[in-house]
Amino acid sequence: MNIEQIKEQITCLNYLGKPLRKTSAGWFLYRCPWREDNHPSLNVTPNGKVWHDLATGAKGGIIELVMACLNTRDLSRVCAEFDSSSFSMSSTEFGCEKKEVEATAFYSFSLVPLQSRGLYAYLTKRRINTNIAREFLQEAHYSFMPRDDGKFLYALAYSNDKGGYELRSEFYKGGTSPKGITTHLDHGNASTVVFEGFFDMLSFATLCGEVRHNYIVLNSIINTPVAIEVLRSMGGKVYLCLDNDEGGEKATRQMLDLLPSAIDTRNRFAPAKDVNEYLISTFEGKKVLPH
Repeated sequence: MNIEQIKEQITCLNYLGKPLRKTSAGWFLYRCPWREDNHPSLNVTPNGKVWHDLATGAKGGIIELVMACLNTRDLSRVCAEFDSSSFSMSSTEFGCEKKEVEATAFYSFSLVPLQSRGLYAYLTKRRINTNIAREFLQEAHYSFMPRDDGKFLYALAYSNDKGGYELRSEFYKGGTSPKGITTHLDHGNASTVVFEGFFDMLSFATLCGEVRHNYIVLNSIINTPVAIEVLRSMGGKVYLCLDNDEGGEKATRQMLDLLPSAIDTRNRFAPAKDVNEYLISTFEGKKVLPH
């Protein structure tokens, strides 16, 4: 892995493992790994992106954390820490057989049906209908390095058309290669709705009360040209439901230029940034449900 991949795919929480406890401010508390720390002082933010050693004042991200743990300033040594051969495992837990998946960025990676209470709580926090979520999501169990305790990290797993996965939990955002769009085109001549991410797709279906459209999820606006080619080969109406930000504007313009009949629907959930933000605000009573 290179430095950018490490920053994108691995958090301080992934590297440090299970914390001692969660503080009242929502941070995660650890003993500092690179020195004697009888009074635990290493705090990590809820998203795992930043750590702060309260005893010394030192702070940083995942790269600085690994440097401190390895006592090195050599970036190649940091990269080597995460370089391991492809590894997959299968076993049976909770009465479900795990599916083997090649995942070069992970030491271990496997899939089971969605079952974790923590992930269900995360979906509920984002106001997603969990019955709908089960139609599209699996649960990933993974680790970035060998663990003596046999424990693993877990996340929601959403597959793309190339066999890769988008991974999300309350504290992690990453994925496996290869990257690509995800198409759900099982509703014949129904309209097709295009989203940037799967949480927006699930939010849209939640607002509708059921899945009654075809969906395309970009998984990244980098994949916009691929989605355009798929849409060109299809009939029926196309609705663009991308984010209300600079990236969403750029991707929407690109699609409208090449798909003149497509309809930009972002004004339906503005000023919210995306459909999930709109859904959450609806449940909080700030908006009225759309017809």
